Amino acid sequence: MSDLRSIRKSKGLTMEQLANKSGVSSKTISLYEQTPPLRPSKKVVGRLSLALGISPDILLEAIGSKGRSKKGGLQEIFGTAIELSDVQVVRILGLVEKEIQDLQNLMIETASLADKHPPLARSVEYIAADIDLLNGIRKVFS
Repeated sequence: MSDLRSIRKSKGLTMEQLANKSGVSSKTISLYEQTPPLRPSKKVVGRLSLALGISPDILLEAIGSKGRSKKGGLQEIFGTAIELSDVQVVRILGLVEKEIQDLQNLMIETASLADKHPPLARSVEYIAADIDLLNGIRKVFS
């Protein structure tokens, strides 16, 4: 599997030439070649892939290949795997489900007051974001 530097060199481009062609700074290109971010910018990936004449998926694979394990998720971020028993997973899912229900009730109550108190509208957005996060966690454990 190639990395970004190999792809750039195979296209006969210097870092400066790629920067000029893509509109991405040479400093950013250097960062992506040396220590790529865990969550690469869609804008940067789009510009670089277009300038290199490759698909964004191929570029993302190349960026992710340098010095990274294929663990993914929290394990990639924290470097530790968490093993849970079936009982623990069921318990976590129960807690997540209860929290989702509580937040949905709170959101309904807050939404009815938000019309009279506009600052509460922001709270409704935060609650909705928390519900989305918990739904994502539920999917991971289901």
